[in-house]
Amino acid sequence: MSTQSSERKKPKRSKIRIEPHQISSEAREGNFNEVHQGYITLEEVMKEAERCIMCRKPKGQINCPAHCQIPDMMFNIREGDPLEAAKLAYEYYAFPRSLHRICPALCAQNCIIGKKGDPVNIFDVVRYIVDKFGRPASWYEIPAETGKKIAVIGSGPAGLTLAYYLRKRGHGVTIYEKLSIPGGMLAVGIPEYRLDNELLFQEIEEIKKTGVELVLNKEYGKEFNHSHLMGEMGFDAVVITHGAHKPKWMEIPGNEFEGNMHAVDYLREVGLGNPPKLGSKVAVIGGGDVAIDAVRVSRRYGSESFIVYRRSIEEMPATKSEIHETQIENIPIHFLTNPVEILSDENGRVKAIKLIKMELGEPDDSGRRRPVEIVGSEYIMEVDNVIQAISQEPETESMTEFNMTRWNTFEVNEENNMTNIEGVFAAGDDVTGPYLAITAIADAHKAVRGVHEYLTGEKIEPAPEFSKPKNV
Repeated sequence: MSTQSSERKKPKRSKIRIEPHQISSEAREGNFNEVHQGYITLEEVMKEAERCIMCRKPKGQINCPAHCQIPDMMFNIREGDPLEAAKLAYEYYAFPRSLHRICPALCAQNCIIGKKGDPVNIFDVVRYIVDKFGRPASWYEIPAETGKKIAVIGSGPAGLTLAYYLRKRGHGVTIYEKLSIPGGMLAVGIPEYRLDNELLFQEIEEIKKTGVELVLNKEYGKEFNHSHLMGEMGFDAVVITHGAHKPKWMEIPGNEFEGNMHAVDYLREVGLGNPPKLGSKVAVIGGGDVAIDAVRVSRRYGSESFIVYRRSIEEMPATKSEIHETQIENIPIHFLTNPVEILSDENGRVKAIKLIKMELGEPDDSGRRRPVEIVGSEYIMEVDNVIQAISQEPETESMTEFNMTRWNTFEVNEENNMTNIEGVFAAGDDVTGPYLAITAIADAHKAVRGVHEYLTGEKIEPAPEFSKPKNV
């Protein structure tokens, strides 16, 4: 039932949130079984959807970077048409089943009713309908071929989004991925207790059914570059979406010691099935989602792992639900603490980390209070490994002809995401820096519009930020 053919009615709204299902903390130990189970019955989903008040300017939709039409989906579910709701989800996302396992749900964080109670659990409502009702037949339909060919570099969230939606415009698309498996950070950055790789690979196979080609084990700067792709290989455009996989390190003594590693490298090897062997005690440095993932993974492999973070929990940039899950799993977080040196034994292997206590001063450029060292508060903690998770950036050593920002991201035209080189575009973390899958998807949609207009002259209107419910 479409919202265009039926007026919205005020729902009989319950103020009580329907809680999703999860496995217990005890059941998580030593395995990578999916922790968050979501809703398991349609009745749960419909009751939760009924809590949506269909606000005229839905802040949940406005604050979703992809602007998925949340009120329309909630309306269709409440009216007994979850198939139509699923269809709407598939209009916005090339891999919604995977996304709705790892998205931080900015929609729910901005839900109006969350100001006076629990916000609508949009995340798990959508997860259920895309899991249970699947892709509509129209998802696979491709219009007449344009004859244009596009090379997409990288198969992460931005690359997959670009490939599918450019294919839906009739263009030929080939994805080039340097790793032996597709998915980018979805596959080698997100642990499988959050997103099972087999589910992700299934969604990628569905994308390939539309005619998208996927080439693995091919790296930009080694086997090819943009000139080769647009010259000998005959591509009409190239889009660089290879993500931010290059580690950034703390500037402290001891980085060279064996046993000190970066979370990006650690999680990648875990994702590829080659988990590095860690000692019994592991310090993970950082306060973002990557740090959370690294500490929870290393704990599952049997190490006594903990986090060291230089600010307080209020400033911690990790998703609040992930911080909560870390606490449920009894993983310590040492707040207001910062490393100053990594120490080694006589063989050059990590044996300890020197830490210093911090206090919060005035806000810095990020708006968070600046951590300041407390003089004389240093102490030493014995550890077998250090995993740094402070940040990462795009690998651009083989891309010196492109204009870059001071954050080592691509300078692009804000209207269409084209770089300084004609016909070469960039999207996702290559433009925004390391951030969320949903922001990479949103940026990819903008690049889709830019590439299509560049190749055909046809302008695509962006998705509306919100619809206006009737009679609510």
